[in-house]
Amino acid sequence: MSSSLRDRRKILVIDDTPTMRLIVTGMLEDLGFDEIFQAESSDMAWKMIQAEKFDIVLCDWNMPGRNGIDLIRNIRAHAESARLPVLMMTSNNDPRQIAEARAAGVSSYLVKPFGPADLQDRLEEAFRAHEMPTV
Repeated sequence: MSSSLRDRRKILVIDDTPTMRLIVTGMLEDLGFDEIFQAESSDMAWKMIQAEKFDIVLCDWNMPGRNGIDLIRNIRAHAESARLPVLMMTSNNDPRQIAEARAAGVSSYLVKPFGPADLQDRLEEAFRAHEMPTV
């Protein structure tokens, strides 16, 4: 994919930990993305998703209030966002939890800690899951 197309992709990073949001944002910038938005909760993210058109959402599982799985279910339940690629970033690596995330409609699953190459691979998988050009 060309750099100019990559630069137009709007990405939403959702994590309740500011440090993790900064780390992921830095990795995305290193991969060539520059339209990166952040949310610290599922509720904040849902408001942003309703107001903006994002190309992909990167979401933590464990957050105060509604967790990432609840957010994914909400995204999938609404026609306007049902096809939005969602990459789950979490330290939960139990096969039952991965199956729960898949059942909720996650596009790809990335276990923390991860590096830029892992992130790029999972981004490509998430875009493929929704038939979008890959990174």
